[in-house]
Amino acid sequence: MEIKSIAIYLDTENIKGMINIQDLLDDINLKVTGQNEDVKTIFAFKKAVGDQSSIKRFRDQLKQLNFEIQDAPHITGKKNRADLIISLDAFEKLYIDNPKIDLFVFLTTDSDYSVIMDILRRYNKEVWLVATEEDAQKVIFSSAADNILLISDYQNVVGNPKYKPNGLIIPDIKLKGDTEKRAFKAILKVFKSYTVDMPYQRGFTNNSFRLLERTLDISDTQFKNFNGLYKYLNTKGIIKLTKDEKNVDIITVTNKKLVNRLLEIEL
Repeated sequence: MEIKSIAIYLDTENIKGMINIQDLLDDINLKVTGQNEDVKTIFAFKKAVGDQSSIKRFRDQLKQLNFEIQDAPHITGKKNRADLIISLDAFEKLYIDNPKIDLFVFLTTDSDYSVIMDILRRYNKEVWLVATEEDAQKVIFSSAADNILLISDYQNVVGNPKYKPNGLIIPDIKLKGDTEKRAFKAILKVFKSYTVDMPYQRGFTNNSFRLLERTLDISDTQFKNFNGLYKYLNTKGIIKLTKDEKNVDIITVTNKKLVNRLLEIEL
């Protein structure tokens, strides 16, 4: 079993609105493991830095997820030292190498972070960025990151939960209780990490679900087993069930916008 150790840094002043930090961690977890069942992830270090007002918005989430929280008051105008604090901390992790970090993740829109990101990559560390769509297009970021995630994918929805963007049709989802809702949301999180129209083995999908929901037994739900869950999702047009040339069950996500929307609304 290969263990991938992750350090994640949040510059909270760079986050507009609210995000679901647990969703971000889950998505990173699933994207790192990919279809390799022999890879396990550990968030060895989690830190959030910002001024008091930005930290306050996320304090409850950060405490629940055991983030180290550091206040970085403004020293001149709108500028604080969050970028310096985080960059030095990441460099210290690189230099000391205990715990050994394989992947560094930075949530920021500040291009000053590109310096430490570039240094980490020179020492064969994998570097991911979580940024706005606009910043993701900037060469200074794209050239310094191995992978870029979009902040908007983890932002909470404000407004009418029945709103159907761009004519998106929301299927009628009937779930009997909280256990079913929990299972449904967990499998949607797995599908959110998948590439549209790319085939994934059912066994891998089962394991990814268990990675997110270690204490939930699918047999306690209305679906009874994973096969029942996938058949339900297939009838709702969320996935397509097929078999490959070796008769192995294959799952394909056909509508990523629908997956994202179902994660946003209250079922």
